[in-house]
Amino acid sequence: MEIHQFQNLLYQVNAITDRYKKVVELTGENFNIFRILKVESSEVKTHSAFISELLKPYGSHGQKDTFLKLFVEVFCFKGNLIDTRSCKVKVEEFIGMISEDKTEGGRIDITITDKNFNKIIIENKIYADDQSRQLERYNKHSQNADLIYLTLFGKQPGEHSKGVLKEKIHFKCYSYERDILNWLELCRKEAAIYPIVREGITHYINLIKYLTNQTLNKNMQDELSDLLKSNLEASFAIYDNLDRACDKISDDFGKKIEAKFESMNLKCKYGISFKDRYNGIWIWKPEWKYFNIGFQFQSFDNELRYGIVAKKNPGSFTIPAEIRNKIALMANNTPKLNPWWAWYRQMEEPYSNWGKFEAWKAILDGSMERKIVVNAEYLLTLFDNLEL
Repeated sequence: MEIHQFQNLLYQVNAITDRYKKVVELTGENFNIFRILKVESSEVKTHSAFISELLKPYGSHGQKDTFLKLFVEVFCFKGNLIDTRSCKVKVEEFIGMISEDKTEGGRIDITITDKNFNKIIIENKIYADDQSRQLERYNKHSQNADLIYLTLFGKQPGEHSKGVLKEKIHFKCYSYERDILNWLELCRKEAAIYPIVREGITHYINLIKYLTNQTLNKNMQDELSDLLKSNLEASFAIYDNLDRACDKISDDFGKKIEAKFESMNLKCKYGISFKDRYNGIWIWKPEWKYFNIGFQFQSFDNELRYGIVAKKNPGSFTIPAEIRNKIALMANNTPKLNPWWAWYRQMEEPYSNWGKFEAWKAILDGSMERKIVVNAEYLLTLFDNLEL
């Protein structure tokens, strides 16, 4: 193909995206209170808190059990007759200390219990890992409960979490991408004449669309699809070379990052390669025995977290419990058990998802480097007095 054909296609794509950028500016779609406050990925303080408030019959929304009834219709699968008017909703309900064999105890993200002790259990996963025998524990706590495993895209729980449990019998997988959005749209219709409640739900809907890559205007998607369909050969040629272009940008970025931390008298290994799931950047001092500072993707090019990560598989060498426990108690740690990560936080958008243009824009304009350096410096200060 002639180079001018590629240039013409890219020119048309840019024209369409520029036009819809103006539409977004006029509609205010990018204005989102959750993203402004940088709490978009907080499972407990944002997602569990907002969802549970809508589910409360006595919630501040003033709609009684309207939203809960809709939730039961969409999500409950065991046929339990839930008395929605009498339900009590709890976030992070403590059901006892986790036993040594991991079969009892823990904290359930959201529980809904009616006066007859019918129960709905929601395990809410935005970016956190599964815990050992987690779903088994929750099923044992209430075997007749509707046990809902909720993730961004409806993925299955790990074998180490569900054990012998069977989906659609003991638990059921649901997604934010489809199921939560469907329920929220139903809730927004019910709240149509209550503007503050309606717009609060709208902000949360837009946040979910952002986290699940659904923010593009539908008309824009249709136009781009038609354009690419009519230029299919050129589209595939561009697609086939996009990864190579990003690899070159990544290689240059890696050299800058390694040089930056070496100038700070730190060791640094840049290992970002999306052929592997757990790839990232590792930073350490020569005297550290057990841990590195890590910036690591949990899902190929997505879910970038940072924190204090074990140098090797924790099962293959001994990390002193005293050191691990001190790290775990440090400020701002994510309250989830993980054998690899003694302390971690999720990188906020646009830095977390490198499957989006915004992350590559941040690499090119220098803000990605600045963010990584600032977070690393925070960890160095936080753990300055510990022998890592």
